Amino acid sequence: MRHAQFYLGSGVEYLEVYLNWGSTSDSLALTIYAPSGSRIGTFRDSSDGMMDGKIHIDIDPDGGYVSQGTWTFDEYDEKVSSQRNYTLNLYPY
Repeated sequence: MRHAQFYLGSGVEYLEVYLNWGSTSDSLALTIYAPSGSRIGTFRDSSDGMMDGKIHIDIDPDGGYVSQGTWTFDEYDEKVSSQRNYTLNLYPY
């Protein structure tokens, strides 16, 4: 498991989360935690509707703002044939 934390300021309407490892033969999972510690969910390659070596999720609260504070992202190798590099990008809007 690899663990990353990012601080998100106030006034963010939605957060785009993009994990890319570029190989459909390997399987990674991403668990996202809000600043309160509540688990948003665990996402896999198919979570965004496509099997393409990427996880693309938008966190978009109904009528409010995304929680301000430190967000936690845990990446798990579920089935990986060799050491796998990946990128995790966050885009606040």
